[in-house]
Amino acid sequence: MPTTADGAPADDPTRADDPTRTAATAGPDPDGLVQVTPRALAGPGEPGTALAVLRAAGWQVGDDDLANAHAWSPDALVYVGFLPEGDTGRQHADADTGAAQTLWEVRAYRHPDAPSPVWTATFDDATPAELVAAFLAAVADPAGVTRDPLDPAGMLDNPAGNPQPDTTTSP
Repeated sequence: MPTTADGAPADDPTRADDPTRTAATAGPDPDGLVQVTPRALAGPGEPGTALAVLRAAGWQVGDDDLANAHAWSPDALVYVGFLPEGDTGRQHADADTGAAQTLWEVRAYRHPDAPSPVWTATFDDATPAELVAAFLAAVADPAGVTRDPLDPAGMLDNPAGNPQPDTTTSP
């Protein structure tokens, strides 16, 4: 078997100098990092990546006795749960079917005492933590979103500033 100068097999797919090395065949670099592209195929990653976004934004993050993490926005309007054990303590993946269940849950409320959320977003255990972190960064952004109350979906936006034809009067 051919070998390199350091004695490693020449066809070792984990060699850093191998031009055929890909994310699928590559081993970790000396720092334990692997570049995966496209990002959407990165796999679940570390939940701390997403929770760090919330901590940096001043959210309160705590753990429960089941090893779940719970976070509330400073205004108590948004809840984020990292629920590997589920809310009732059962495992997040169905052992019988292997079907993924909710690992992350995000809920937004109109006011802190609201009985039900305005919206809910969920992510399963196959969603890359980096993508969950990007979503949470947008949710935690204190700048918020400015919308015209007469056009909440932004359908009438004209960001280019081009004059729009007047469709309310005839020529």
